[in-house]
Amino acid sequence: LIAPCTAAGDDAGRSVRGAVVAKHSQHIGADVNYIAEMAGRFAQFASSHEGAVDASSAADQARLEEALVSAVSAEDKALIESGVTSSEVSHFEGRDALASMLKLAANIRHAIGAQGSATSCRELSCGENAICQQVMQGVAQCRCIAGYMGDGFVCNPPTSFVEYSLIHPSPGKDELQLADLHVTPLGNSRVAVVYRDISRSNHGYLMVGDAQPLKMSWSAPMLISSQSQVFNPKLVELQGGGGLAIGYRDQDRDGLGILHGVGLSPGEKVEDGKPLKHCVISPPKTFARHQAQSMVLLPLTGSHVVVLFAEHMTGGLASHLLGGAMYGSAVVANVRTDGSLPEMAGKHRFATGPVARLSAAMLSPASFVVAYRRGENDASAPRAEASCTFVQVRDNELVFATQPLSLEPDRTQIWARSVAPISENTFAYTYHSGDEQVTKQAVLRVDPETHQVSLLREPQVIGRGFTPYVGSLSSAGAGDCKQASSLLFTYFTGDSSGNARAQYCRFGSEGESVGCKDMPWSSRELLSVSGARMDDGRAVLVYTDVRGSPYYQLLGLAEPA
Repeated sequence: LIAPCTAAGDDAGRSVRGAVVAKHSQHIGADVNYIAEMAGRFAQFASSHEGAVDASSAADQARLEEALVSAVSAEDKALIESGVTSSEVSHFEGRDALASMLKLAANIRHAIGAQGSATSCRELSCGENAICQQVMQGVAQCRCIAGYMGDGFVCNPPTSFVEYSLIHPSPGKDELQLADLHVTPLGNSRVAVVYRDISRSNHGYLMVGDAQPLKMSWSAPMLISSQSQVFNPKLVELQGGGGLAIGYRDQDRDGLGILHGVGLSPGEKVEDGKPLKHCVISPPKTFARHQAQSMVLLPLTGSHVVVLFAEHMTGGLASHLLGGAMYGSAVVANVRTDGSLPEMAGKHRFATGPVARLSAAMLSPASFVVAYRRGENDASAPRAEASCTFVQVRDNELVFATQPLSLEPDRTQIWARSVAPISENTFAYTYHSGDEQVTKQAVLRVDPETHQVSLLREPQVIGRGFTPYVGSLSSAGAGDCKQASSLLFTYFTGDSSGNARAQYCRFGSEGESVGCKDMPWSSRELLSVSGARMDDGRAVLVYTDVRGSPYYQLLGLAEPA
């Protein structure tokens, strides 16, 4: 059971849990006690030899330095200097070997539940997604970082979830009533959140969160604009960091589409409840009129973003059409972080007719997919309520070169939806079918040559009952979709209770799903939900219940290797 001294303590320690399971149940107690005793002796041996290794090395160094002073020829000096270097290397190797022995012994005792098995973190090799904590003088422990569950040696995505209040109302103040929460990832395990505060005249606010190993810190909310209301705000980090783009409409119906640039300091420390010292928000820039639907923002290269929205025109030639002219449109904007106005760089249309329920996801740094609901003014015309299209990006220009794909073209009342990458050129399309009262998930692929979207796996039911929201978070980001498999966390309301449910699935490169797990993730009835995957492999979920009270959760999306 004791690994040779040349074995790496880190790797050996992580596999101890599986290695110490006794084959014969009648001897489990005796075997475990024996293992703990032998691990203790092993640690004592390593500790007792640390001083001897140091003393021996010091004596060797003193002898060699004395010989170096006495040496006459250059050849002799070179040989002695080589000996000094070899002696130092041997000393470090000896110390490393003893440290690995201490870690291995501590990990063995920890894994079988022995008490007081590690006195300091240098004796422990914690697993992936775990850290070591010096919990008290002479006692060190491995703990899974927030968002994971386990013993500190093996940390897995959670099967039960811990909920935290996003904002604590000030004493004597009215209860908060928030809506339209949206979260986007920033670099360095940070996120930014925007929301509409119903209790404060529908003004919009921005917060920044810092996900530390064992907790999350949130800045004080910052007012986006004192000049207008904010409905369905969305935000995205600019590529390269240092800034954000925020978009929203200023009225629930017939509003203006507004865009802001935000300058942030990437290295600024986030302190709980305190405003950021460096936060510059530009004046509002109008990019559209007659807005009533939620928009989507995606990052392009540099400081450019694309805003996907439902365009509604009533003037000019459109005034001759019943209800005006309607399109699915995309605006490319250059968003600045110095407080100056964003600049519009171009507009494209990807769908004709009334468009709603937009969702989009980057498949690579130079491509993305858009999912949307397209209706028709003419009831006899074909509908495309679960549509999607692929978009290429070339020098911040958008290329809509392929025909959109429509899932279940004969079905109506397809509402909330979400798209997320699962492997190279492959993504999951999840949507709620209102007339069936089910949530479905399909897998689609983009042909790398023709760029046409095709169905790889037929839609499958993953939840039953009405849901006002659908979201999905993938362990595969736009920059790492070439990985062989990915973990997808899909969230929705899944039963008659109205409580939030989720499905974990691992997807292969051919769109096959394995090991799917269904689970509740909040006991509340939720109205507004948004999630974002951070660069450390964890995700943040922010949401409000039916009263408008805001909460968040940290969620691990990486399984141990």
